[in-house]
This record gives sequence, C-alpha cells and structure tokens, in this order.
Amino acid sequence: MTRAMARPGRRNWARLASLTLLALGCGGGTALAETEFLGGGFLVVKYDSCAEYGWTGTHQVLARLAPQGAPGNPEDQTQIALLLSTGTIAFRYDNVRRYRYTQTIDEATYVWNGPWSPEEPTMNFYYHYVGNIPSADDTAIDNLVLVFNNFNEHPGCQVDAYLALRRN
Repeated sequence: MTRAMARPGRRNWARLASLTLLALGCGGGTALAETEFLGGGFLVVKYDSCAEYGWTGTHQVLARLAPQGAPGNPEDQTQIALLLSTGTIAFRYDNVRRYRYTQTIDEATYVWNGPWSPEEPTMNFYYHYVGNIPSADDTAIDNLVLVFNNFNEHPGCQVDAYLALRRN
C-alpha cells in the first residue's frame, strides 16, 4: 500500500493530470460538463476504519463538481472529482436530493498508480444534514458534507468529506 500512497514526482504530475482528465471525460459517452464548481476542503477518516488500507487522519483535497440539470450538464448525472496529493477519485451518480439517503455511485474511476474503474462500485455516500445538497441553481456550495462508506472501494472504510465550492 505504501507504493500506492507514494507522492508522485514533479514529472508524474503531468501524467496524473492527464489521467484525471481522462477519468473525468471518459466513460458512459457523456460529454464534459459545462457548468462546474471548483473548491476544496478535507477528508476525515472515521473511527480509524481505514488504517489497514493506509488511510488515517485528515487529508486535504481539491474538488470539482458538475451538478445535474445545470446548463450544459446531463439531467440525470452529477459528477464529482476528489483530487488528493497522491491520486484522484472521480465518480458519477444520479443525485437524489434527500439527506441521509444513500447515493448509489453509477461509475467510479480511481487514479493512483494508474486508472482503475470497477464494474460495480461499492463506494457510496449520503449527504449529512448539517451540509448543503448541490442543485442546478447554486452559485456556491458553502458546506457540502459527504459521508462515504467503502471509501476508495475499501470494505468498512468510512470517510467524511467537508467541502466548499464556487461556480467556475
């Protein structure tokens, strides 16, 4: 796991960026989003539930979000990308705008030492009631709180994401 979590060198950042764009732009034949939010925040591992996979503590993260129904975006698909210092997690889902409702992830791509897309992602999440739920009409999302289960496809790994985003 140490190798998968190793920080890429300067030369590898260009490769990682191109793989990230590939992960976000490919799959499902969906075009890139026209309306997008950019921002960041942090991920917090809950109950030390991910230690056996090499995830502990708090991690800074950059985030991109394309809410469904916004101008130029699909009506039935929200896209999120979480960009960490060691890799990227990108996923798509049909946004059910309810708190504590498990959002099923339709498609996910994980880019660590190369891209990987499971046929049926097990990672899922719900919106925590203290945060906002993204919508097509938003211009800013000040408090997006996502509660992940099976984070990064690791069984039992629970991670909370605290994000703030602005429309690009």
